[in-house]
Amino acid sequence: MRYATERKQFGRPIGNFQAIQHNLAILAGHVAAAGSAAEWAFRAADRGEPAFEVAVAKVRAGEAAGIGAGIAHQAHGAIGFTYEHSLHHATRRLWAWREEFGNETHWATQLGHMVAARGADALWPFITQGS
Repeated sequence: MRYATERKQFGRPIGNFQAIQHNLAILAGHVAAAGSAAEWAFRAADRGEPAFEVAVAKVRAGEAAGIGAGIAHQAHGAIGFTYEHSLHHATRRLWAWREEFGNETHWATQLGHMVAARGADALWPFITQGS
């Protein structure tokens, strides 16, 4: 986040504060996990059987969007909620995207049904080998 290197508090960039660095590391982890889930979904789509991977990607990306928006607003403080700042526009769009084609709860339920339909003995191979 460029803002963390530009905004100064107590004479130094807020990105130098451990709490901000911690939140940015959490944000980076969620972005990486969502990106990885999306890549797996694209690969599964190429194989023609993407149901499991797409559901995982939808859940993971939705969770990352919610957590990421929260971290961004914490780092920006009140300025992120002002009409003049672009952050709230992106946040509202992220919230809307999370609901399109089913939210995380819907897709997590679908994942649960997929796993349950295969039975307990197939759980680990299903998770580790995909659909």
